[in-house]
Amino acid sequence: MNASPRLLVWNYDPAEKARLDAILDEIKAPPAVTVHDTQGHLPLRDIIHAHLDGGQVFHCPEKIILFYNIPHKGVYLLLQVFKTSDLPKPIYAVVTEHSINWPFADLVKHLVAERDAVEQTGGNEP
Repeated sequence: MNASPRLLVWNYDPAEKARLDAILDEIKAPPAVTVHDTQGHLPLRDIIHAHLDGGQVFHCPEKIILFYNIPHKGVYLLLQVFKTSDLPKPIYAVVTEHSINWPFADLVKHLVAERDAVEQTGGNEP
């Protein structure tokens, strides 16, 4: 995990993405990078490092924000900023040395299953 820190976003419409980028600009962070539907079946590593296009379209209605190579303090700060914003509440996750090798679609399925399990047990998301 040696590329510059960044946020990866999934399923944000142009207006939501523009609002997110404005929030990031306010705190002097770079704009978020969109994961495109033709990248959904690629490993995160290829999306992050090679900017590849997989061709096969992935569909998922969830909104996702992934934190890549951002220090824990930065993740915490961004989560606090996002909590007070008017943006839709996504599923948040940190890209790890393990998950960077997963296809994006597999990671999304895992994150949705985790979120659903937490909601069924009455837990709260961050």
